[in-house]
Amino acid sequence: MIKRTLRAPSCAFSCVALAVFATVAQAETNPYYLGASLTRGHDSNVFRLPGYLDPQSDSFTTATLLAGFDQPISRQRVYTNLELRRQRFDDLSELNNTGHKLAAGLDWETIENYSGSIAAGSERALASYSIPRLGQDALRELNIKRERTFNASVQRGNLRNDLQIFGAFNTRDTDYSSDAFRFRNNKRYAVRVGTRWHRNDLLTLGTAWVEARGKYTSADIEYTSHAIEFTGEWKPSSVSGIDGRIGYEQRSYDNAAAQRDFSGVTGLLRWHWEPTGKLVFTTSLVRDADDSERLVDPGTSDLTIAGSRVTNSLILEAVWKATAKVSVNANYHYSDRTLTNPTLAALDTRGNDKTRQASLGVAWAATNSISFGCNVGRETRSSDSNLSFPFKANTASCYVQALLK
Repeated sequence: MIKRTLRAPSCAFSCVALAVFATVAQAETNPYYLGASLTRGHDSNVFRLPGYLDPQSDSFTTATLLAGFDQPISRQRVYTNLELRRQRFDDLSELNNTGHKLAAGLDWETIENYSGSIAAGSERALASYSIPRLGQDALRELNIKRERTFNASVQRGNLRNDLQIFGAFNTRDTDYSSDAFRFRNNKRYAVRVGTRWHRNDLLTLGTAWVEARGKYTSADIEYTSHAIEFTGEWKPSSVSGIDGRIGYEQRSYDNAAAQRDFSGVTGLLRWHWEPTGKLVFTTSLVRDADDSERLVDPGTSDLTIAGSRVTNSLILEAVWKATAKVSVNANYHYSDRTLTNPTLAALDTRGNDKTRQASLGVAWAATNSISFGCNVGRETRSSDSNLSFPFKANTASCYVQALLK
C-alpha cells in the first residue's frame, strides 16, 4: 500500500544517531527523557471525499522530536512533555506542515488533606478532513488546527476518606486556519463542583454541577450550558471493572443560532476486562454533544465538534501482549451523528451520518530504548444530507522510535 521509497528528512539522521547512542548508553534512571521518531505512511483519500469528487491519495513522512521530564518533589509532582513534528507529503506539498504538542503540569498535595492539579496544553496539527463541512465544496487546502487548554482542580479528602469535595476549572480555545472552517473557531470556559463518596476499593460514586460559557468567535455566537452529572466506578471482580458518568445538559445559543439549542442526556459507560495477563478488552458506549465535556479523546477524526448536535458511539479496543516485547492492538469505532446547520446558510438544517473506523497495529520493543510498529486502518462514512460527505479511506503507516531516559 505504501508505494514510494522513503524520503527521510534531515532530522532522520538525528533519529538514527539517537538510536545508536541509546543502545550503548547506560545512564542512571532520571526524570528526563529525550527521543525521536520517524513515521512513513500512506492515505488513499487524504481529503475524505466521495468518489465523484476525485479523491486524492498520497504518502507522507513525519519526523518527531520528543523531550520531557517527570519529577516528584516531596508530595508534589512536576512534569512536561513536548513533541515537535515536521510532516511532508510526496505530491500534495501544499499540506506540508510543522506542528507541536506541549503539556505541562503540577500535581500537589498538602499534609492537611488537600490536593489538586494545574495543567496547560498547546497543540498545532493538520486538522482531520473528515470533520463536518457545509455544502458540496471540497476542501483541498492546508487547514491547521490550533488548540490551547488549561485545567485546574482542588479537592478535600482522598481515597482514605469516605467523602471528598472537589472543584475544577477548565478552558479550551480552538481555531482553524482555513477560511472554510473558521466558523468553528470556539472558546469555552467551564466550572465543575461536586462530591465523591468512596465506599471501599470496589465502589466509588459521585455527583457534580457543571456551568459552561462559550463563543464561536468568528461567527460571534455565544452559548451557555448547565448540567448535572453522576459518576461511578465499580470493580465486580479482580479481572473486570466498570466506570462511567451520565449527565443531563441544557445548552442555549443566542437568537442567531437558536436552532442549535440542546437539552438531553450525555454520558459514558466503559467496561474494562482483563481475562488473562496478556489480553485486555475495553468496551465503551458514549453519548456526546457538541461543545460538551469531551468524554473520550477526539483523536484524529474530531467526530464531536461544531455541527454534530448529538453523537452516539460504540468503541471496542483490544490489546494482546503476544510476548514481553511484542503487542498487537485492534480498535473499532462506530459513530451515529445527528447534525445541525451551524450557520444561516441555505443548506439542510438537519442531517445524519454514520462513521465506521477500524484499525490493526503491532508494536515491537526491540530494546529498552528502541521500538518499531505498523498500523493499518479503514474509515467509511454514509450521509443523508449535504452537511457531511460520504467517503471511504484506507491508511497504513510504520514507525521507528528511539527514547533515551
